[in-house]
Amino acid sequence: MHKLIDLTDCLLTALYPRRCALCGKVIPPTADMCKDCEATVPRVLPPVCILCGRSKEECFCKNFRFYYSGLVAPFYYEDAVRRCIHQFKFYGKTQNARMLGKAMADTVRREFAGITFDFVTGVPLTSKSLKSRGFNQSKLLAVEVGKRLAIKPAHDLLVKIYDTPAQHTMNSSMRRGNLAGVFDVVNPRAIKDKTILICDDVATTSSTINECSKMLLLSGAKEVYCVTAAVTRKAK
Repeated sequence: MHKLIDLTDCLLTALYPRRCALCGKVIPPTADMCKDCEATVPRVLPPVCILCGRSKEECFCKNFRFYYSGLVAPFYYEDAVRRCIHQFKFYGKTQNARMLGKAMADTVRREFAGITFDFVTGVPLTSKSLKSRGFNQSKLLAVEVGKRLAIKPAHDLLVKIYDTPAQHTMNSSMRRGNLAGVFDVVNPRAIKDKTILICDDVATTSSTINECSKMLLLSGAKEVYCVTAAVTRKAK
């Protein structure tokens, strides 16, 4: 069975060469991005603030209250990374989840070494938003991360009860209030005493994943950690 899957993958790669998710150049079948992007992509480099996910010099979470135990991200949300996530999220380039998910998994492996996760899940969308977009980008990232870290994906842990105004249109205090009561836990018994990893595409103030974390903890989860594809830099 595995040989058949490998052969199919090789044939598909020959017909549809893999391309760099950041710039679109054709790349080798085993690569995730081209050499130029590999050298210039805006990475979050250690030492990392484990609460806001940024490099220590970019940290601005001093006065925030976090329910999760840690947040990490491989990239800053700028330049080619911004375009990659934008195309993934709004233009249906779901193949970008592969590169982003691998980078997220590598970062979790480095920064959360020694932590055993029971489940990995994505930030949920409302049924209306899911129908409109056709997919949940956070769920696709969770699948990629789970595959690489051997964590069981669980897509039914949380539900988003109703739509809210877009987070990027609000300041930090409005973002936190905008999400109060939006998420709920589907089955509290399933997460009791479990350690959960939440995936999302971008963290700005971390309000969304923080609210998800709060609901999971209130419903009995032991600990919650988070990983996003990118974080924004500190405003100048």
